[in-house]
Amino acid sequence: MSRNRKTTFQHRLEYGAARAVQAVICALPAGAARAVGGSLGSFAFMVLKLRRDVAMGNLERVFGDRFDRDERLEIARESYRNFGRMTFEYARFPRLTQRDIERLITVTGGEHLDAALAGGKGAILVAGHFGNWEILATLARLGYPMTFLVGEQHNILVDGLMNRLRARFGGEIVPVTGNLMGVLRALRRNRIVAMLSDQDAGKNGVFVDFLGKPASTPYGPGRMAAGTGAALLPAFVVRRAAGAHEVVVGEAVARPPEDLPLDERVRIFTQGYTKEFEASIRLYPDHYFWMHRRWKTSPPQGDGSVSHGQEHGVQDGRSRRTGGEQ
Repeated sequence: MSRNRKTTFQHRLEYGAARAVQAVICALPAGAARAVGGSLGSFAFMVLKLRRDVAMGNLERVFGDRFDRDERLEIARESYRNFGRMTFEYARFPRLTQRDIERLITVTGGEHLDAALAGGKGAILVAGHFGNWEILATLARLGYPMTFLVGEQHNILVDGLMNRLRARFGGEIVPVTGNLMGVLRALRRNRIVAMLSDQDAGKNGVFVDFLGKPASTPYGPGRMAAGTGAALLPAFVVRRAAGAHEVVVGEAVARPPEDLPLDERVRIFTQGYTKEFEASIRLYPDHYFWMHRRWKTSPPQGDGSVSHGQEHGVQDGRSRRTGGEQ
């Protein structure tokens, strides 16, 4: 359940501003909204330089031996432009019709979701901050029984606005704070529980290899998969031309042996979907949210539990520095 949070005058001002901006965005044609969003993203990177040092540092750490500085600048700028376009597309969810969704959203790997649901224990769909991750909300309109596990914003009014946008296509919303009975009930009803799980989880996270370096990762998806028997599947959203998006669903992560300790099974699940995130990022590096301090938390000294990408078959793949729409 939601925490007991108070609404302040500042919250009301922020909410009013958010609704006003949303109204302006919804008044724009779809193509114009994407163009303005992309331009604002570029402005944030090139002029305001918001978290630019973080983004460039991350890219140098991951791709310093593959791309020169100018290429990394291009990737970072496109990452910001992608975030700007995504924000405007998200604000325009009220304008998306069923016909728009069927025309613009394609699902690759839907058979993996179907196979997971055939098992009768529900499915856990794990995505990252990649492409337009909010587009996953439209899966409910494409016939999938969706439940979304979401974080809460400090401003309860803005939080409600964001969740109404996510739920408008028919999906359920469960806040990540408090108990997770809503998630367990959804899995018992054989629903797909979708969540993001690719940001720093602090000292309480499970450390796995991510793009060549140990990264603290939320243990929740792996713990739920281990404890409920639900299939755990990775997903990512690729931006295509003219406002189209491809939702790519991977195969279910192989279940580790049940006789292993719980923490080891959780780690194996977590490394499994993280490996798939790596592959998508190497293909479309401009889609990823590089401005986050992903490796902020260091593993305990001498921790030997971290898996290495090469041992788990991480492939470098063919890079596409800029994907989809410019």
